[in-house]
Amino acid sequence: MRNKRTIGGALVFLAVSFYVWAGIPFFLFVGAMSSWMASDISNPWRDRDILYANLSLAALFIPLTWCILSYIKKRRRLAKILSVIKSDESYDPAPENELREMHSSAYFGIDPKRGTMLYIRLFNKTEIDIFGFNVSNWRQCELTGNNKLRLYLNSTEVPFIDIQNNNAWLLYEKLCVMRNQHYNYPYHFPGYVEDSTKHLSKKMGFKMLPC
Repeated sequence: MRNKRTIGGALVFLAVSFYVWAGIPFFLFVGAMSSWMASDISNPWRDRDILYANLSLAALFIPLTWCILSYIKKRRRLAKILSVIKSDESYDPAPENELREMHSSAYFGIDPKRGTMLYIRLFNKTEIDIFGFNVSNWRQCELTGNNKLRLYLNSTEVPFIDIQNNNAWLLYEKLCVMRNQHYNYPYHFPGYVEDSTKHLSKKMGFKMLPC
């Protein structure tokens, strides 16, 4: 998997983790207590408690709204990319053969009927990985636990890719079966994906990372 970790990314991860495990319980407690105290009209500090309650609600709902909007935006970007690549001839997987990570920054799908696979990962607004596969241009696959699928590639830049999903085990079993099948390809699917995404990158404004 391509290493995109930076100091900034690590700090963001720590900040989000701290907010989830410490910030949310704290703001819930402060908001609930301030609202309860502000409900007493005889409370001399009622205005202060109302302010604390409102600030606590804002600290809860603003990040949540940002996460929801970010999730929707990523889903739309993935849907737009998939609408360009999917076709009846080369890649048209059934819904049960498609995986998305919970935060929706990565997608992996297989088409057992046509012998093709597609991987997409959104790193940020301008950088993205998109790989198309047939049964011969990857080395092996492995399953860690029941939810992490790893596919080893023939690339020095990206030696493997990962996808985490509770149904990863099912696609792993299907990949093992596909590996032993013989497919006739009307054209080179990996090259088709590469050409399609080059045109799409100009329209959507993202940069394909080298592979």
